[in-house]
Amino acid sequence: MPSQLVLASASERRKELLEKTGFTVKPMPAEIDESQLPDETPDAYVKRLARLKVLKVVDRIQSTLYPELGTTFAYTRESPLRWVLGADTVVVLDNLILGKPQSHEDAVEMLMRLQGREHIVITGFCLYDMKKSKEGLQSVQTIVKFKKMSRAEIEKYLAVGESMDKAGAYAIQGVGSYLVESIYGSYTNVVGLPLCQVIEMMEEMGAKDILPY
Repeated sequence: MPSQLVLASASERRKELLEKTGFTVKPMPAEIDESQLPDETPDAYVKRLARLKVLKVVDRIQSTLYPELGTTFAYTRESPLRWVLGADTVVVLDNLILGKPQSHEDAVEMLMRLQGREHIVITGFCLYDMKKSKEGLQSVQTIVKFKKMSRAEIEKYLAVGESMDKAGAYAIQGVGSYLVESIYGSYTNVVGLPLCQVIEMMEEMGAKDILPY
């Protein structure tokens, strides 16, 4: 069995993607200030947040007691937590970030803006090697086009109940898949983690101990 990959995220979707690929995942969510900086581009924003999540978890592992595991972790032969992965995903339309809707009307407005148009989904991810104190940082973009929708159809989709905790108010891995007319780029990126690029980075950084193959 491969060593554990620490996931600096509370996202069940990212955890599920990794586990289905064969990774052994240990979630350690990181709470950070997710406010966008003045004049910060969406690409720079997601990379900054992914890195902040990872560094916060790395600091916790290296210097504090993690109650659930009952021991203080640093990289040792006896306690081989070495690799930490963090990510952040946003939906971008007209260079503006569409976050998670704050209300039903907010979700309606987002989907009305997205319907019949292309938008970009950007995920920034950071991989940290605690043994060598090195990190990799990258972002991946996917173009998604929605079909045209009426207000009534949008209301019908929102009634499914999968929108309120999703950026852009839709879940491509759920019922929301039927909203997508076309996609150009990584599908798993839209779900929340571009697996192809993440695993390529793991290979480049020598993360053989966590790879499932």
